[in-house]
Amino acid sequence: MIFLEVDDVARYWDELLALNLTAKYKNVKLTPIRTEPRGRECFLHDPSGILWHFGEFF
Repeated sequence: MIFLEVDDVARYWDELLALNLTAKYKNVKLTPIRTEPRGRECFLHDPSGILWHFGEFF
């Protein structure tokens, strides 16, 4: 698992969707933005199985 702090999670989400990764790679999974008490984050399971967290803190 890798956590990457970003300044605008919505922008990163849009960029991930634009890459069309789920169509290009068999095991890629995207999980939409969710809001938690500490901030907002979205997730990407990459082709090698690594879970990426893209998040911004409040």
